[in-house]
Amino acid sequence: MKHRNKPKIFILGRDRTGWSIDKDRFYIEKTLKSVGYQLTTNIFMADIIYAVWWNALLTKKARLVKRLFRKKRVIATITNDLSHQEEDLEQIIDMVDIYVVANSKQRVLLSNKGISPDIMFFNPFYVNEGIFKDLSMDRKCLAEQLGIDFESIRGKYLIGSFQRDSLGTDLSRPKWQKNPDALIDIVNQLDKSSVVLVLAGPRRHYIVNRCKKESIPYIFIGDHKKIDDNSDDIHENNLDEHTMALLYNLIDLYIVSSVSEGGPKAIPEAVLTRTPIISTDVGFAKDLLCEESIYTTDEEACNKVKLLKDNRKYREQIIKNNMQKTNAYYNFDAYRSRLCQIIEASLM
Repeated sequence: MKHRNKPKIFILGRDRTGWSIDKDRFYIEKTLKSVGYQLTTNIFMADIIYAVWWNALLTKKARLVKRLFRKKRVIATITNDLSHQEEDLEQIIDMVDIYVVANSKQRVLLSNKGISPDIMFFNPFYVNEGIFKDLSMDRKCLAEQLGIDFESIRGKYLIGSFQRDSLGTDLSRPKWQKNPDALIDIVNQLDKSSVVLVLAGPRRHYIVNRCKKESIPYIFIGDHKKIDDNSDDIHENNLDEHTMALLYNLIDLYIVSSVSEGGPKAIPEAVLTRTPIISTDVGFAKDLLCEESIYTTDEEACNKVKLLKDNRKYREQIIKNNMQKTNAYYNFDAYRSRLCQIIEASLM
């Protein structure tokens, strides 16, 4: 590093649920410490404010600190689909020195706001490739480790969905961004006697109740009592990464039905575990997936599911193509190198 003393870095942003943003924070802190950067818990002592969630810069405290200490450098990670928050984005443009984008769509929108490409860095949300990998375990063994009755899935085609898709303020309603109704519509067009929907993660109340209503076979991995009681399970059903890796290895296909995303991390998680995946054109889907894995309509999604289910050669080719696109970004050394470049650029 060119500077005699490494800068002090304050990490801003957390959601306190152990979910996506908290994992981003964990890996950023771990990486920066591994290369000797100094982290501080005092924002006033920091040379760099690294917002792992850009919305945290909208707080009065963050804006005041930047106004009082203009020499502090600010890095903002764009975590979501900006097209729905352009007014909020405009409030922080004067504060930010470096933007970290997770997908090409974010880069285009920032460019349209007049932000120079010289201060934009592409760094997809990190997923631990040492955990999310092909475990080479048979289905029966995976089911046993996950506490699943193997007979309930024997001979079934397992479709996974592990996203948080119910509103925290009203668990009976869906998050519009995740669009769980589309997933239900897709499964309803398949032969339900041969399919089981595997659900995991907190706040799945809406889709579980839709499955019951539509007589869609499903398995929920976690404490079902919270769903039955319509109570929040944000902590109880937040599964650890090792369990999530087992789930990806168990299923035959993962479906992303979202209409608005920054990621989602389910894409690299599925690809790294060699799990076939199809997705709407959201977030970094087109950055990380081959064209054959992208769908635009429910009917197209159904056709892709049937092809992946019935054509082993096609399925293996999709897995290979997705691995080739994703592997370039998902190894820790490459992630660490990109992160160091971002810190260096903020000091220019």
